[in-house]
Amino acid sequence: MALNASNLAAQPERFFHHGADLEALNARFQGAKPSEIMQFALEQADNPVVFTNFRPLAVAFLHLVTRIRPDIPVIWVDHGYNTPETYRHIERLIKDFSLNLQVYSPKMSAAHYNAVYGGIPPLDTPEHDFFSRTVKLEPFNRAMEELQPDIWLNGIRHDQNAHRKGLDVFTKGSHGTIRVAPMFHLNELDVEEYVYENELPDNDVYFDPTKGEEHRECGLLLQK
Repeated sequence: MALNASNLAAQPERFFHHGADLEALNARFQGAKPSEIMQFALEQADNPVVFTNFRPLAVAFLHLVTRIRPDIPVIWVDHGYNTPETYRHIERLIKDFSLNLQVYSPKMSAAHYNAVYGGIPPLDTPEHDFFSRTVKLEPFNRAMEELQPDIWLNGIRHDQNAHRKGLDVFTKGSHGTIRVAPMFHLNELDVEEYVYENELPDNDVYFDPTKGEEHRECGLLLQK
């Protein structure tokens, strides 16, 4: 059916967009439980997705969101440099949580990159910036362009590094999205207790070649 002026006017406005009052939302959910934030976000979103890298304790966030929306698309960028333990952990969670995993990989494999460019370059160099764009940012941007979400849920927390401390539960993301971090106000011990109480399998042997160091950002949260 062709769209005309009347049925265009009848279409509801998206709740989550870059003009939304995020300051009011963050104030409203300042003391809320992660499950309450997650429930609200999923009820209001038109096309939500999850982003995860399956790092240590990420299982808590995945458990929380899939209990509410089991079929939500879960974006994972497989840069090709993950540990064997990480790959086995992912296969277990696909089975345990019935994850609707959407895998996006770089256009150049890790073996190809290593052969041409000599492996992972040193941090804080133009070569490392190119490496990060190639193995993580490009696949992530491709996922966002293909899936067209209005929100992307993630498991970041305020205590992880200085940049994230300055963020909040609801923030503007790239591609016109709103980032939603239901566990933002928790600390590491809170999440560890959640994993323990729910008897969740964790991934203790993890490596992100685009970060190198735990306190660094890989670039996804820095995109506009």
